[in-house]
Amino acid sequence: MNVQGAIKSIPLLSISCALALCLPGLAGAQSKRPLIATKTESPPVIDGDITDAAWQAAPKADGFVEFITGSSPAAAEQTTAWVLYDAKFIYAAFYCRDSDPASITARETVRDSKYQGQVQPTENEDNVEFVLDPFQAHRAEDLTKFSVNAIGTRSARIGGGRADKSEWKGDWDAAVKRVADGWTVEMRIPWQILNFPGGSKPVNMGINFFRFQHRTHTWTSWSDIGPNVFHDLEGLWTGVQAPASAFKPHLSLLPYIAPSVSDTTAGFRAGLDARYAITPELTAVGSVNPDFGTIEGAVASIQFQHGERLLEERRPFFLEGADYINSPRNSTGMFFYSRRIRDFDVGTKLYGKLSPVDSIGILNTEDFGNRNDLVARYRHDLGPTTAVNAMFVNANNRHGNNSVAVLRPEGRWGKLGVIGDIAQSSAPGQTGWNKQAFFTYGDKFLYWSVRFFEIGDDFRDDDGFIPFTGIKGARPGVLWGAEYKNGPWRSLYFSVNPQFTYHSDGTPFEQGGSTELIMDTRTDWEFDLGFTDSKFDGAKDKTIYFAATQNISNRFHRWSLTTITGTQADEPYTFVGPTLTTRILKKLDLGYSGAFQNFEGHDQQHILTAGYDLSPTRSFGARMVVNNADTNWYLSFRNSGEKGTETYIILGDPNASRFKKRLTVKFVFAL
Repeated sequence: MNVQGAIKSIPLLSISCALALCLPGLAGAQSKRPLIATKTESPPVIDGDITDAAWQAAPKADGFVEFITGSSPAAAEQTTAWVLYDAKFIYAAFYCRDSDPASITARETVRDSKYQGQVQPTENEDNVEFVLDPFQAHRAEDLTKFSVNAIGTRSARIGGGRADKSEWKGDWDAAVKRVADGWTVEMRIPWQILNFPGGSKPVNMGINFFRFQHRTHTWTSWSDIGPNVFHDLEGLWTGVQAPASAFKPHLSLLPYIAPSVSDTTAGFRAGLDARYAITPELTAVGSVNPDFGTIEGAVASIQFQHGERLLEERRPFFLEGADYINSPRNSTGMFFYSRRIRDFDVGTKLYGKLSPVDSIGILNTEDFGNRNDLVARYRHDLGPTTAVNAMFVNANNRHGNNSVAVLRPEGRWGKLGVIGDIAQSSAPGQTGWNKQAFFTYGDKFLYWSVRFFEIGDDFRDDDGFIPFTGIKGARPGVLWGAEYKNGPWRSLYFSVNPQFTYHSDGTPFEQGGSTELIMDTRTDWEFDLGFTDSKFDGAKDKTIYFAATQNISNRFHRWSLTTITGTQADEPYTFVGPTLTTRILKKLDLGYSGAFQNFEGHDQQHILTAGYDLSPTRSFGARMVVNNADTNWYLSFRNSGEKGTETYIILGDPNASRFKKRLTVKFVFAL
């Protein structure tokens, strides 16, 4: 577990799972700041130049504060933002002052890369972020974010979860300009691509502005939501007259054909993806005979782990609307794990808002003659930081029918956060329970938590990720972290995580714990030191973990080395994991990740990746995966017309265990 990553993910969990707490007075007068919605009759030209007359009359958002301290940075590093709107667009602008403009850093050229799960993507470069909370849901998954870096690369995340299909996400414009004392940004965002409350009356929306300065490694925001990122402290955009004419129900169709040849065998595949925007709040998605063969899946690490390994979902159908459908992961797993559904013939989804405080998500897939999977989730917000969720998961396959019903209340009151899970599973002749309670309490730099759980021997969730059943116990934890503006250390993070878990019959399951210390230096090194001393079902786990990373804030030129030594499951254990990423010729990205493990034998894994962007719409890609004696590789070319029309050429199978002699050409058409 990377503690620094865990601490930085706590803010997101605090909204969706109530895993964090509010420190009274933390944000002070700079939180919940109002900004009057103002229409413009003469919209600005989007060229990065903020001297347009429109901005002179726009409401100003200034006085940005630092996340960690809640105090204003030096005046020379201040940021000012503006926002306007009309019947078609929302306009936002930033003026990012910098006392050392020559050090302004931006490298990323791939659109939407900021929100695609890269490691610390927002800390690689200077960038700004404009955030809207149209329903004032105060939850991370409902926020819509638009970000631009200092060379003008755009990234967007539409609230509720949309996959990276550009014609479904929608297009928007932005431009940047370097000025003598910093850099400036302009954005133009169509109302049509947003989810927002319908009706003819003016509404209030949540709003905020953020900036990351690479040189000082400092995050600042306009409305101070604090280091735990409590979105109920976001700003308020008052009196917004969202134009009813900006939205019209519309259907987007993406048919595809994919002829292929493998050795002497020819193949042909065709299918259809569809998206229907019913209202600004509600969306339906469908897929017939989807093609997942062109999607590069995550590779499971060979590093030793007790139980099943959780892998990232990358398939667009399952990412669409995922925030309304998926269950947040708790201390023992998750009730719906989409990778359990490997393929299907027909899939449908309905997700979105029934009202500002009621949301739904429904997924149904049918693999004719083999299986049917159904997931339904309903959420009702009782207040800015309290809610109740109900969820139903049903898997009907060759192993029989299995269903799980879940009730999840959650809330945060001051410094205290509480969440509960009560789940019952049903299968022929078998009923089981999964009960959990999670309590958190913390201040600015110190975070305490304790999880209590009991999972019955008969609990069964065929479509979930529950690695162990028949266990009960408690898992407390303490996280401490601090960031420093001066001195050799940029940040320090420390955690202690004991384990007190038992089998249902009271015999020990997992006893012991772990500690971890992460140190980031001003010279862009990160050092990670961890110790584990525990027993898992009576077998000894005692290891020392050490990792060193150079250029932690520059993913384009970074290397690291991870080592683990000691005992795992009563056996001698060593693990060495080198990684390297570099960019050459300005556009060619190369990566290597290795793993050498000695545990009841020797195992090796090597992953090499390459990507070359000919233009924003055309790129080459390649990956080779070596797992001991198995080797797989593929080459690809993608040409995107940005409006949905795409062409793929793929040699090999991206997700096979060994190389397949197959050439596939895939054409996607936007209708």
